[in-house]
Amino acid sequence: MASDGASLPPPAPPPPPATPALPPSVRIVRAAAAWCRRRRRLLGGLLLAAAVASWIADGIYAVANGSSAVVRRFGRLAEPRVGPGLHLALPPGIDSVAAVKTGEVLRQQVGGDDGAPLQLVTGDENLIESMLVVQYRVTSPGSYLFRSEDPGALLTRAVRAALVDEIARRPVDEVLTSGKAAIQSEVRRKAQATLQRYGAGLSLVAVSLQAVTPPAEAAAAFLEVNDARAQAARAVNDAESRRETSFNLARGRAEREQDEARSWADARLQKARGAASRFEQVLAQARLTPEQTRTDFYLDTVRKVLPRARIVVLAPGAAPKLDIFLSQDATAGGGAPGGLGAGRGGTAAPGPGVPGLAGPPGSPPAPPGGE
Repeated sequence: MASDGASLPPPAPPPPPATPALPPSVRIVRAAAAWCRRRRRLLGGLLLAAAVASWIADGIYAVANGSSAVVRRFGRLAEPRVGPGLHLALPPGIDSVAAVKTGEVLRQQVGGDDGAPLQLVTGDENLIESMLVVQYRVTSPGSYLFRSEDPGALLTRAVRAALVDEIARRPVDEVLTSGKAAIQSEVRRKAQATLQRYGAGLSLVAVSLQAVTPPAEAAAAFLEVNDARAQAARAVNDAESRRETSFNLARGRAEREQDEARSWADARLQKARGAASRFEQVLAQARLTPEQTRTDFYLDTVRKVLPRARIVVLAPGAAPKLDIFLSQDATAGGGAPGGLGAGRGGTAAPGPGVPGLAGPPGSPPAPPGGE
């Protein structure tokens, strides 16, 4: 029995278990890892190149329209102004880029420290309150960013100082009425000079006084003063209107009187010229026929005088009296005491003792006696 058991062979080991199949994704990852282990140097170079490319790409920057950029290199200003567009700078850590709006007009309100109206003292020691609006533009981005710690505060202080100086030079009436335009112009000029002296890189476009009013405590008194001033201006305007009207009337009368005087002078001149012309004609005729000219003059005179003569007829043998009524009332009745008066234009024969009318030169005297 023993011999039989020693001669039997040992039993065969069991077969190993079958390896399960791996999924495709695991096989791909394992293959890629094996490939990377075989090509370590190539993979390291590719990763380094990608990192360098990404670092360099970070230096590309764009500047929008209406803006400008400033480039600093290791903290120092390298490019003070870069225009709109796409630009390339050194990678971050070397260059840094800051953009500023330079194409827009910015607006800032200037008042008191707490936003209330700024209280000012005028040249005649009156208290007023004022607010300003300043419009400005950034002209130098480098100076705007690095020459002052707070450009907005510098702008506010410059405008406020210029306003205080201008208000202190003018009376309250000018500040409240007609002096606003001059104040705005002077404030802009003085504030711009201050900003240029500090190199702020700002340019003032306009300064506008939004409100210039008296304090609330004195508002009623200022309104009364303004009403009185308006009444005075209205009275002055009315007086000037009346003066202009009177002046126009006087000028019209003067021109009319001048025209009348010129017309009268022209008429007199023409009349004088006509008389002179007639005299020259008579003179020429008198030189040719003096006796005939003398007779014509005599007859003309008689024709003019005789119709106005009053002839008094006396009775025969009556002596003439010296107190003959020659007035119009006494002779209007057609007679006078002691005789019969002929009216104007009447005729009567002279009585005794009354000589007849003298005839023309060279003619015989009229015979005495009546008709």
